[in-house]
Amino acid sequence: MDTATILVVCTGNVRRSPAVEAMLREGVGQVGGLARHGITVISAGSEALEGYDMDPMIASEVALAGVRLTRHQAYPLNEDDIESADLIITAERSHRSEVARLVPSAVKRTFTLIEIAALGDLLGRTALGGPAGSEADAATRLRTLVQLAPLEKARRRVRRPADDDLQDLRKRSPREARRLVTEARGHVETLLRVLEPSLSLVAKPQRPAPAIPAPPAESTQPRSTHSTRSAG
Repeated sequence: MDTATILVVCTGNVRRSPAVEAMLREGVGQVGGLARHGITVISAGSEALEGYDMDPMIASEVALAGVRLTRHQAYPLNEDDIESADLIITAERSHRSEVARLVPSAVKRTFTLIEIAALGDLLGRTALGGPAGSEADAATRLRTLVQLAPLEKARRRVRRPADDDLQDLRKRSPREARRLVTEARGHVETLLRVLEPSLSLVAKPQRPAPAIPAPPAESTQPRSTHSTRSAG
């Protein structure tokens, strides 16, 4: 089986990027995930809150979407992970700029989640090649998507550049967490339907959210100081 790697990037690596990572890896709704097709999905933060778990409100919403969660600890963005990734997905355009600052050559394979999902949808599954149902085909589809996506940008209409940003929580509330995960889920499902070869259209059962402890108070976090910017 051919293999590939997707790197998902946000700011703190506690909300947006781990949620997208889990949904891409495990699948969500009626579409299977990429882990069983030779694609590794990892995440990192441009200003990672190292050692933090996923935000518990986000984790609850991701679990309620039927996604199997594994233990997550926030991890900082670094050059090695960027260089080894076949596709880099960012929450916002600012994260794409941070990736390019660290590894300039990576800019051609870096897209926001909203952007790459839309470009993949424009291209369609047929354009990405490979026999339908091939277990070894997801990595091929992924690399073809990365090659062809820039050529599709001229066909895509975006009202304003900020529309390509997956906005973090506006305030910490269950309603905002649901808004964020629901928005991310829609784009993830679009991308999975393009990449996932066999399209396992079997709905996953809903399950109660796992008991994930909230992050400790700021004064006890592993890092002595961190940015006041959004953590997601």
